[in-house]
Amino acid sequence: MYKVIIAEDELFVRLGIKMSVEWEKIGMTVVADVENGQQALQAWEIWKPDIIITDIKMPLMDGVSLIREIRKQDERTRFIILSCLEEFEIVREAISMGVTDYVLKLTMTQADMEKVLLKSKKELEILDGSGGEKQLPRDKKKFEKELRSWLYYRLDMSPKSRRVIEEQFQDMQDSRVRMILLEIDRYQECKKSFDDAYGTILDSAAENILSELLEGQTHILLVEKEGRSILILKEGSDGEELPSDTEKLLETIRKVFGRYLGSTVTFALSLPGAGYEDLGILFRQCSLLMEKKFFYGTNRNLYFRGNEQEESKVLIRRKLDRLIRGVEEEAEVLRLEDAKEAFCQHGNPITIRHFFEHTVNMQLGKLLPDNQQRYQIVESFTGRIKLSQTLDEVLEIYQDARAFLRKAHGGSGENLSKPVRDILLFIQEHYAEDITLDQIARTVELSRTYVSGLFKKELGVNLTNYITNYRIEKAKELLRETNLKSYEIAEKVGFFDESYFSRSFKKVTGLSPNAYKRGIHYS
Repeated sequence: MYKVIIAEDELFVRLGIKMSVEWEKIGMTVVADVENGQQALQAWEIWKPDIIITDIKMPLMDGVSLIREIRKQDERTRFIILSCLEEFEIVREAISMGVTDYVLKLTMTQADMEKVLLKSKKELEILDGSGGEKQLPRDKKKFEKELRSWLYYRLDMSPKSRRVIEEQFQDMQDSRVRMILLEIDRYQECKKSFDDAYGTILDSAAENILSELLEGQTHILLVEKEGRSILILKEGSDGEELPSDTEKLLETIRKVFGRYLGSTVTFALSLPGAGYEDLGILFRQCSLLMEKKFFYGTNRNLYFRGNEQEESKVLIRRKLDRLIRGVEEEAEVLRLEDAKEAFCQHGNPITIRHFFEHTVNMQLGKLLPDNQQRYQIVESFTGRIKLSQTLDEVLEIYQDARAFLRKAHGGSGENLSKPVRDILLFIQEHYAEDITLDQIARTVELSRTYVSGLFKKELGVNLTNYITNYRIEKAKELLRETNLKSYEIAEKVGFFDESYFSRSFKKVTGLSPNAYKRGIHYS
């Protein structure tokens, strides 16, 4: 029987874990349940448990300190963390100390707990040599480090490094292997939907899904940053065509990611190679393909054929020609024609995004007389371009900006209507106050309904959202330029409820005010 200690300061959570798990059935027994880290450390010294389930925030000694103290003397004990959503920066630190997994307290189920307990059990079997595995977790980490150095930095392997990699590739010796680079599409948006500022939840979920789906196959899995994972699969058949079982595997991964993460995925597939010696070449093939996702599109399988550069040029010309046919201004046509040839020459997605950001900025920049008002509108378009995944998206946003420009000028060179200009000026002067729609309507001497409709029609932005975004931009300025507290900034920009300010700020920027300020200091 594996011995388990539960450290959690909330009595009902402790009891819930003890009563919901069928401990004997999974070969475990709870030897102690305690309410703080100090008691857990004492219980560890007495019982020398195999697994510790610990909360992060506890009196006397928190969970991270508990793990740190035990790790000074013991590398074997497995840790499972109980956490809340807002604690994931702390969870990240704990994971770096060899934590097996974490469970969200608010959504925790019996199945969740049993799953991570069985995962801990498997790690213990490996460590104790009873699971039939050849390598210890520490060896695996060392292998992953050596493999990343080889793939990313093309460093020549020392004899010692070569031995580490050869040991992990024993089951693939003298076999054909194929590398597959997986990327979660719209990773930044996906993080926001999970309220996951650092990607901890997503990356862990991706690793769990892939590990489960790959179980029983000869493979190597590296879960990287920003929604990327590297799969190395053993292939038995000859030829360059993808085996049907691998095609089915990729389709299954795509469906599961869609169902549980709400995201599509793109796969970049190398040609088959002759064992681990070819991995550097296979990785460069996959990396090149994933860069070309910008031109090919998302949610698809990209196969390396060696002619990606020429295919990209064909796609660039086709898409830009279609755009140019809808442009009437001669100067803009010439500008886009020149850009098209430059894009074909270099084919860099970052350069293309920068070109259209600059173009939108230049074309819309003269629309409004006030810098802050101009910034609000321009940022709504350039921000979308920054997050775009494909060339098609960039061109669509560019066309939206042109349509907005035509609408704002009424098609005849006229600027925004006087009521809308008066509204923008009113917001600029009174954003720190409690602005109401009735106030605005009285200012421009129009009805509430007409004011809302006119503003949305001419600027393409909801009036309430515009005011909120304007205040958030002012708050960002104060966070960058002053040392004011969050509640002081909230009052200065027109939010009279600090919690509402924090929620609104995070909804717009993806970060809390404090996290935004920390990002400024550390960037």
